[in-house]
Amino acid sequence: MLKKLLQIILLTTTLFSYEIVIDRTSKVKWGATFTRDDVNQVVVNDKTGLMWQDDESVKTVEKDWQGAKDYCQSLNFAGFDDWYLPTISELETLIDTTKYDPAIKDRFKNITYSHYWSSSPNVSYSKSAWDVDFSDGFSYYYNKTSTSYVRCARAGQ
Repeated sequence: MLKKLLQIILLTTTLFSYEIVIDRTSKVKWGATFTRDDVNQVVVNDKTGLMWQDDESVKTVEKDWQGAKDYCQSLNFAGFDDWYLPTISELETLIDTTKYDPAIKDRFKNITYSHYWSSSPNVSYSKSAWDVDFSDGFSYYYNKTSTSYVRCARAGQ
């Protein structure tokens, strides 16, 4: 019985180990690479054009969930004012599962080994929302009144 259960788990994880994520740019992300712009302190997903804030403030700004959404919406950074708090799917594209402390793509220079908010609410429990812990690369849900770090994104060129 246990052997059969392990086989089912192995088969299931194999079948679902490839994920296609479609974000605001409506492009499929297959093996995305990232480019850093040191002058503007941003990192760009080369496949989707999604631009990520990567200045010192991503290591210091902590907000509750609504505060994080408001912060990104009002952010004027790198010559752009159309930033937003990314979805959990978008934020998860930054994870590097081969690394730990931090579990984030190499192009990012500014990181706190902690939780970063996404804009995605937890549909099972309305008082919480999803975030990514870049120390281990896992997604969690936290109470919306808790504080986490903020990294804003914007649709690229």
